[in-house]
Amino acid sequence: MNTLSNLSPELEARLHRVYARAEAEKADKERNKLLEPQKSQTDPLPTNTSNSSNASAVKVTSAINLREYIQVGINGLNGKPVVISCYELQGSNRKNYEEAHKLVLNQSLYVPTPLIFTTHFVNVVEAKNGRKQLLYADASSVSDSEVDKMYKHLTTNYKDTFGGNNSGAWTWLNARFVQGSGDNNMDLETIIGINSDGAFITNKKPLECKILEDCFINLDFNGQGFPKAKSSAQSYSQGENIKFYFPRLNVAAGFYAGSVWAGLSCVRDPLFSYSSLGVFACAEGTASQIFGGNP
Repeated sequence: MNTLSNLSPELEARLHRVYARAEAEKADKERNKLLEPQKSQTDPLPTNTSNSSNASAVKVTSAINLREYIQVGINGLNGKPVVISCYELQGSNRKNYEEAHKLVLNQSLYVPTPLIFTTHFVNVVEAKNGRKQLLYADASSVSDSEVDKMYKHLTTNYKDTFGGNNSGAWTWLNARFVQGSGDNNMDLETIIGINSDGAFITNKKPLECKILEDCFINLDFNGQGFPKAKSSAQSYSQGENIKFYFPRLNVAAGFYAGSVWAGLSCVRDPLFSYSSLGVFACAEGTASQIFGGNP
């Protein structure tokens, strides 16, 4: 799939689904080779490092396992420090855009926005390269081996989250593109809650996305989580760039990683569902000093 920018959003989304199925078949052939060295490895829970005097736990009200969520280092939708699940939530697959949101919101969580997800993605890449220390929600350090697993999951077809022989990272993101006043005459619609009658509470802002072509992009994102510049290399380089499908009208965003590339896709049909397509989840809370200080 080389150049799709001249196609309609509907045909773009359809072709993207066809490609995803082809990717799944390739992933199935390679998964055993990739997973074999990991089968006998079980990592102990990491311990807090002695020099973590500035580490802060994120106190969340949601009922989550703090060792299954990673600090992102920015504030979330509600203006508080946000944490994101290490992997897609079990049981979140086979759901379309709205169904995925309802599943997560009913657990007092929410679907990550492009900004939250791309920030987390860059954090994982930086940690893999030894330039950053990832922290769980409880402020304990993420081990190097666990960082390596998350890095592989977000950049290759390493992990089969839902056991359907379709390896790779497949997740919805909290973004739909509607008619508006932003770039390409669109607004960015984000789901921020749900009413008692099941209706979504949404927020709209003018879209800020200057890259309006399908291409590989640098890992440098703006305040909405969209790319600032095309990659000088228009082929996939793991940990250096990702594929980008620019926003079309009335479609939603998602992230995908497989055997060919990882990518930020803004052409996903909101009605689409798939056995390997799930969702990461976010929680928010207040940061408190757990070493060398009071909350």
